[in-house]
Amino acid sequence: PAADAYRYGKAFAEAFGPSGEYPVVRSVEIGNEPAGRDRFSDEDYMTLFTNMAKGLREGDPKLKILTCTAGAHEGAYSKNVNLFREHAELYDVINVHKYAQVKGWPTWQRTYPEDASFGYLGIIQKTIDWRDKHAPNKEIWLTEFGYDASSQKPDPKGPFKKWVDVTDKQQAQWIVRSFLCFAAMDLDRAYLYWFNDNDRPSVHASSGVTRKYLPKPSYWAMKHLFETLSEYWFGREIKHVDGEAYVFEFVHGEDENKRIWVAWSPTGAGRETTITLNVPGKVMKVERMPLKAGVMNQVKIDRAKDNKITVPISESPAYVWLEGR
Repeated sequence: PAADAYRYGKAFAEAFGPSGEYPVVRSVEIGNEPAGRDRFSDEDYMTLFTNMAKGLREGDPKLKILTCTAGAHEGAYSKNVNLFREHAELYDVINVHKYAQVKGWPTWQRTYPEDASFGYLGIIQKTIDWRDKHAPNKEIWLTEFGYDASSQKPDPKGPFKKWVDVTDKQQAQWIVRSFLCFAAMDLDRAYLYWFNDNDRPSVHASSGVTRKYLPKPSYWAMKHLFETLSEYWFGREIKHVDGEAYVFEFVHGEDENKRIWVAWSPTGAGRETTITLNVPGKVMKVERMPLKAGVMNQVKIDRAKDNKITVPISESPAYVWLEGR
């Protein structure tokens, strides 16, 4: 295993790495979830990892190397990140998978991302804290997160008979809010799992933003998120109160006088309320996250003196465009 892993890694990097003959690969993950179904022991996995990583490094130093799914948290499908503590020269990225799953078999029930009683974001933060302490120059990529939403009911006699999904609307809301929360964390990337599904009522089999290649509400919500914030960086938290309201500021990458405040109710209960904000600048427009094609959900706000506005917020984030100081 040691010799084969080294030779394979070296040959792969020489052929497909950024400097290779066919430069189509920029990063390599060594193993996906070897703590799960594959059941590699820590010793066996590290034999493969260290030798393949050495081969990859020698084959093309420009190729980024990811660990398998790892974390500072305990998980059935994750290796403990401490395994990599003495091997900093062999990897560039700590690879994390994390779902807001409050229960495992037989329901696999998931919750909204800000759920403080579960601590989903806090679990991811533990790995960030570990990185900051032990490997400060490494990136962290969340390469799997998401929510299942199916239009079908599970087979009452099948292995997923008690499986629980979320609604199409919740999937859209919780995916977008996940991305917003991740923006406020020291993550380098976050990948949604998955892009398309065949509407099968089981774990990960209905997690696409399209269903049989037809857009779900989450598709339009993500499209709007991308088009709205793609030129903006996370700036700061304006308000962060669990169960009440989150308001985050995003600043345009080339013009700091252009800002977007995103406000929402961080619950999973369909809650609607209002929030008064003291905004820095002129309000250009306010839109709510759409769930359909071609729908621009303009939001009416109440204006008061001293740049104060009152905005209705819900589980679907509202975007406030601001210009000036």
